[in-house]
Amino acid sequence: MLVRLTYFSRALRAMSLADIRDILQTARRNNADRGVCGMLSYASDWFLQALEGPREVVNDLFLEIADDPRHQDVIIVSYEVIAEPLFADWQMGYVSDAGEVARLLAELGLQHFDPPAMSPAQALAFLRALGELEHSAAA
Repeated sequence: MLVRLTYFSRALRAMSLADIRDILQTARRNNADRGVCGMLSYASDWFLQALEGPREVVNDLFLEIADDPRHQDVIIVSYEVIAEPLFADWQMGYVSDAGEVARLLAELGLQHFDPPAMSPAQALAFLRALGELEHSAAA
């Protein structure tokens, strides 16, 4: 059974580009071995992430992530059984272009990146749009 778990959390300190690269490298390496894919966004000291894969693997991975000392206030936005992953092309996708992120937020009717203010549908739509943006940039 495949699931998608979407959550947000607040960083305990501002993350540098090197910090984000480290998170992505670790996630991509580990997720490839586990059969997990997903999308990550970070801005304004907030993380928003979707994880997709086998239920037990995603559950265990989320518990590991929740224990990471780099963030706090970890909140599950949605958890659902899925027929197929939205983010199958990435072990962990990420878009760092602030201008594109701002444009996507505006398209969703949001003025700034504030995951606690997003509905589950907005959070997933935002991450999905990031995935499409990353996909077109890679093409």
